[in-house]
Amino acid sequence: MERNRNIRGVIVAISLLVGLGLPIVQAHDYNDGLIAAQSGDYNTAVMKWQPLALQGDAMAQFNLALLYHRGLGVGIDEARAVHWYKMSANNGYIKAQEFLAAAYTEGWFGLPKDRKEANYWIQRTEQ
Repeated sequence: MERNRNIRGVIVAISLLVGLGLPIVQAHDYNDGLIAAQSGDYNTAVMKWQPLALQGDAMAQFNLALLYHRGLGVGIDEARAVHWYKMSANNGYIKAQEFLAAAYTEGWFGLPKDRKEANYWIQRTEQ
């Protein structure tokens, strides 16, 4: 009985460590990508942010959008940039929502001018 309780305690402790470690690793990878981008190493930034973006990290998604928009570490690809802006915006990142609002207002990033879409993203920034 005592042994089972100890085993359960170890399992709980390991679960907590694994659960707590994931965000720490993600923050570390995000920061490594940021440092790489700031130093002009955009290939490393893409390598660090791509997995995080695929896991739903809104800031990594936004930064990937910027890289695709400007062709830094990747080829210029406005469609892919818009994809990542939308993913980030849908995950609640206000900067991405503001970019989309402006893009639909002005017709940027290959998007049509669309007042309804622009207003949608403007309203999202106010929530």
